[in-house]
Amino acid sequence: MPYQTNPHTTNYDPQVALPQHLDHKPVYALPYQVFDGFYSPQTTELRYISIGIAQYDQDKVSIKTMRHTGGRWTRQAEELALHRPIDMTLFLAKAIFDSQNGAVDIQNGTFSEYTPNPSGHYVATKIQNSEILITQEQRSYGEMASYNEFLDKTGGLLKDRLNKLRDILNDLKARGKI
Repeated sequence: MPYQTNPHTTNYDPQVALPQHLDHKPVYALPYQVFDGFYSPQTTELRYISIGIAQYDQDKVSIKTMRHTGGRWTRQAEELALHRPIDMTLFLAKAIFDSQNGAVDIQNGTFSEYTPNPSGHYVATKIQNSEILITQEQRSYGEMASYNEFLDKTGGLLKDRLNKLRDILNDLKARGKI
């Protein structure tokens, strides 16, 4: 598995080798076990985040979480089209940090539908042209208490990660990469 670290200061070596026998074919794989948020390297089942050839279409690229139970690779791993984690991140940020009175307001133009033009490049063809208000599902008091406690405990971690994402995006934009 191609990755490099400073062997004198870090040890990110995964406990299990990257699977090559799956229909998803990794092109780049991050050994993720030591980075898995509030899960410790000893308790996480998420071993890799892989960007590679999609299992559902060999002409597509997807991102996949590759989970290992300790004895085998689990089917609970999820392969995602590349736009989906971005969309999930947008919604996650709004739901966690911008919900008000049990509702999340998604502004106009946040999401778009993209279709290929005659040259095969994807262009926005249907832009979300009105706000979407997502209301909270009915949950018991205990469920909401658990939800809120989790967010309270992990909010700092999530803010740090989103701020780092913002910094990287700002840097890429300043250098004309995006």
